[in-house]
Amino acid sequence: MSSPADAPRAGEHPGPEAALQLALDLTALDQAADLVAALSPRLSRIEVGTPLALAAGLAAVERLRPLAPPAAVIIADVKICDAGEKIARRAYAAGADVVTVVAPAIDDVTWRGVLAAAADRPDPGGRAAPVLVDTVGARPHPAALAALAAAAAAAGVAVDLCLHRPKVNPPGFAELMRLLDGHRSGFAQLAVAGQLVPAQVRPALEAGFGTLIVGGAVTGAGDPAAVWDTFRAEVQAAGR
Repeated sequence: MSSPADAPRAGEHPGPEAALQLALDLTALDQAADLVAALSPRLSRIEVGTPLALAAGLAAVERLRPLAPPAAVIIADVKICDAGEKIARRAYAAGADVVTVVAPAIDDVTWRGVLAAAADRPDPGGRAAPVLVDTVGARPHPAALAALAAAAAAAGVAVDLCLHRPKVNPPGFAELMRLLDGHRSGFAQLAVAGQLVPAQVRPALEAGFGTLIVGGAVTGAGDPAAVWDTFRAEVQAAGR
């Protein structure tokens, strides 16, 4: 199996189904491992969700990586808002390709610590490990996001941005995109999360999102494989 450094970086999506990221927001590691093993040939981005990371620790990353396709990107959804460098270094050391930070809560010192950890984990081509910035349901603040992107660019770190839809009365995908107010160019990829269902795949992609983060619709389904394949079919039907 290839090493984590051989995996595609954030923003590099090799196939139609690569626009999908499976969020394992579970608390039982065995259940998560069984699901990854069952879907493995069809996964390109696998997120060790925050509940799983808290319940099983970063050992979850180590457990799931051998079950994933060799080129799969593993995201540790550790939602960093403090102790940035320490948490990021530990997550990367466990085998994560990407770590997440909380956009509304992260301060400059914490952010620069995360960037330092990412820059110290280059791939064979010399590229730093990427980071995913998550708005966690809050209304995006374009100027603050632009400042995060600018600091990352100066550090040579690629950053993805996840617009996390509010759980109550979420805006449409086009409206979410407008909230960025023209500050999308600083991010390698734009992702969207928040109770996504298959019928929302096409409008999300048409709005400009490159990664769709899917969780409960799959992990809570009676037949997770069938639901995941429905998402994949919608992505392919949209020409992605």
